[in-house]
Amino acid sequence: MTNEIVAPAEAQQPIGPPADYPIWHGSFPMRPFIAGRLRADRFLVAGEGIRVRDAGGRWFLDARSSCWNLGLGYSADEVKEAIRRQLDELPNATLLAYDRPAAVTLEYARALRDAFDSRLPYLRFGNSGSQMTETAVLLSRFVRTLEGTPERTAILSFQFSYHGLGPGASAFSGLAANFNACGPLLPDVHFLPVEGGWAANVSRALDELGPERTSAVIVEPQMGSRGFVPEPDDLVAVADLCRQHGVHFVADEVTTGFGRTGAMSRCLDLGIEPDMIVLGKNVTSGYVPIGVLLLSDELYELAAAPDPPRILTAGSATDGHPVAAAAGLAVLRVYERDGILDHVRSVGAFLQERLRALHAEAIGSGDVQGAGLMQLFPLVDAEGKPWPPPKLDQLRLACEDHGLLLSIALSGLWIVPPLISTESDCVEIVEALEAALADVRGAGAEAVGAGSTQEARP
Repeated sequence: MTNEIVAPAEAQQPIGPPADYPIWHGSFPMRPFIAGRLRADRFLVAGEGIRVRDAGGRWFLDARSSCWNLGLGYSADEVKEAIRRQLDELPNATLLAYDRPAAVTLEYARALRDAFDSRLPYLRFGNSGSQMTETAVLLSRFVRTLEGTPERTAILSFQFSYHGLGPGASAFSGLAANFNACGPLLPDVHFLPVEGGWAANVSRALDELGPERTSAVIVEPQMGSRGFVPEPDDLVAVADLCRQHGVHFVADEVTTGFGRTGAMSRCLDLGIEPDMIVLGKNVTSGYVPIGVLLLSDELYELAAAPDPPRILTAGSATDGHPVAAAAGLAVLRVYERDGILDHVRSVGAFLQERLRALHAEAIGSGDVQGAGLMQLFPLVDAEGKPWPPPKLDQLRLACEDHGLLLSIALSGLWIVPPLISTESDCVEIVEALEAALADVRGAGAEAVGAGSTQEARP
């Protein structure tokens, strides 16, 4: 495969006025985004394996898996074929109303339940992680009404957590809610510090609020936006507290679940059985949108046949979409056939070892943390203070100059390559990161990220 720079000179110029870029996306202001580094040659146009090519002809190793959701990379032919076949056979059906669900959706639900060893035997389908974290909180409060304790409405979350965007998900995201300017959101949400021990902070909050007022605790087993990995024993202790006080434990595993940490669920892998687990991201390898909420038998029995009948205000016309179900079935087949979970554990351990060696040499303070192919590379200065956001972004762009796409968090870098990545790929990731760190140490911010000429080959 050739890697010629094919973009014309005009493609390397800024996009221009907003009218030339009518998309409005994300949660940050658009005009600074458009006026900054956005150029036509930066648009992505092709992908192969774990690499992606932009319109300028440059190939990058995608160690952020698009948006952490490209589990099987860009060339999962079995998943693509399942999508094509389902489009021909039955391109649409609905779970929202009536009594004719798609057969493939039921087939997928059974397979998904079995993939989690039936430990949370019931599930709801949606279209995104944000939708399903909102559904989890709504369901928690719904169950409180059904069991006769409607005063239990309080939701506990952690500062700088991320559980999605929207009027509900933003409300219990400890990052987005702090900056929200859209008026009142979901009420009675309480944020706890990350530092000082999660279980200790939850215990203190339960003492202050009272368990009789608290409905659920929602946690990320590894905090993405914050860049924080709790001690496993601390996470187990939070779950034990919830069980002791009858508080629902909601595990937001949109990022950590479905193989990312080397298991279908990070919590289940640690011996924790949450009341609900939220999934997304890698469920269809990112090829079509999906969200999943797994729930316990106890919650299902309360909510499935309320007396008197009551409506749970959650759902959409495309929940359990047959194309998403077909893609999900294909992903499960690939996981089983190729031993993806064992592969992620092995390659993840190799990646962590290499990253720790680099971190000890280049940074010194702190250590690489994480499980599987979700590794946090913390970045602190000589005084132990986290790098400021501009310097983090400087490093991200320096990595692009070396053909590597990475994600940044408040405390450092996340390395989350596709689950099919090899040890050789991991060596390439670490070498590119090492070169980028050297660039940042040896050059000012204005000299980094001015324009990559990387021509890596897939």
